[in-house]
Amino acid sequence: MYAIVDIETTGSAAAYGKITEIAILIHDGQRVVDEFQSLVNPECGIPMRITSLTGISNEMVYDAPKFFEIAKEVHQLLQGNIFVAHNVNFDYSFIKKEFQDLGATLNLNKLCTVRLSRKIFPGLKSYSLGRLSEHFNIENGARHRAMGDARATVELLDLLIQKDTGQINESLKRNSKESDLPPNLTKKIFDDLPELTGVYYFHDAHGKVLYVGKANSIKARIRNHFSATDVVYKQGMKDQIYDISFELCGDELIAFLLESYEIKRLFPPFNKAQKYPSIKYGLYHYEDARGFHRLSIGKVQKGHPPVKAFTSFDKARTFLIQFVKEHNLDPALCSLPAEMMKYFGYSFKESDQEELKKRFSTAITSLDDGKQTYCLLGEGRTIGEKSVVLIEGGAYKGFGFFDNDFEGDDLDQLKDIVKIYPDTPDVHRIINQFKEKRQVLTF
Repeated sequence: MYAIVDIETTGSAAAYGKITEIAILIHDGQRVVDEFQSLVNPECGIPMRITSLTGISNEMVYDAPKFFEIAKEVHQLLQGNIFVAHNVNFDYSFIKKEFQDLGATLNLNKLCTVRLSRKIFPGLKSYSLGRLSEHFNIENGARHRAMGDARATVELLDLLIQKDTGQINESLKRNSKESDLPPNLTKKIFDDLPELTGVYYFHDAHGKVLYVGKANSIKARIRNHFSATDVVYKQGMKDQIYDISFELCGDELIAFLLESYEIKRLFPPFNKAQKYPSIKYGLYHYEDARGFHRLSIGKVQKGHPPVKAFTSFDKARTFLIQFVKEHNLDPALCSLPAEMMKYFGYSFKESDQEELKKRFSTAITSLDDGKQTYCLLGEGRTIGEKSVVLIEGGAYKGFGFFDNDFEGDDLDQLKDIVKIYPDTPDVHRIINQFKEKRQVLTF
């Protein structure tokens, strides 16, 4: 038995959206034998753009039952049947989330009429329910309403059943996981993904990158993205995925570094972390007219590299406070009020000028000690290859690959191998995480 489902919601993802209307039609493979329809009070406001699309307003759902009030009936209709919908993961994720919030579970076989239509009726320009309805002369007098779209989906399912030559059973196989895939992504693209370390890219219909990620096993990670159990996953992105590309990296460190670079370069709409430039404030060292060394915090400006960079003013000040305490410096020479330093448990004791200058010089030298030149060696993309990450004078230069017969201890040769990438605080954070796990060559 098939349970053809359509819902209307307040948003595009189950993580923050709620159901406003639900329709269920039970189909025995030949005809509809039972049906259910109800508006649902989402217990939150319905955005105006959603009301404009569906016609469902806050006033309409004010006296409607809340989901928990219809949950038992919905569960009885769905249980033991094949859950069918046009873009099935959207409807399934919302209903599953509603049951999870009530402490119940939903675990059904799923069938997506978008993916099935692509298989049985290949070559059409669009597989949206509206376009398919036009193509097959399916009448829908209530577009973007749950029962109207559900009835249109039933008629489409009837056509698919008539033309089926085994595709339905293939889609329903437990181990196929095909119903978990985005509706516009072909199974072949997913099947051809490697179980190797690298960076992957989700593309929309025009080739634009929607999301960039890294993985030790690209295929396994992407399978996890599309898992049916992941109800909080952004369905809005999943609906837009038409293609997946990837770049093999061999080593996890290289994958992290490439992912960080690509997120900043491409600015994908569904990536949140690492998108914005991180270096904002820096610690600057200068000498005044009396020969005293001074430190101050300022915004980083092009052409004026700081002795140390930070992602925020608070982080820069926290470092400077600790730095002054550690080296017993005069806070007045570091743009730190003495009264504030007392709050942090530090009282400066006066010293003669020469001693103070010497102490400050030692402190500044300690900042330069971290500006080493070294490289990290790791696995390559093939058996006969290694990877290298180069840091020169404390600055990240980039990464590259070389054959195993190259020793990797010639700095000039390494510079020719390494592809230059931007130096950011994110890459230093990544490198520090891997420094103890990789072979390090110091120059």
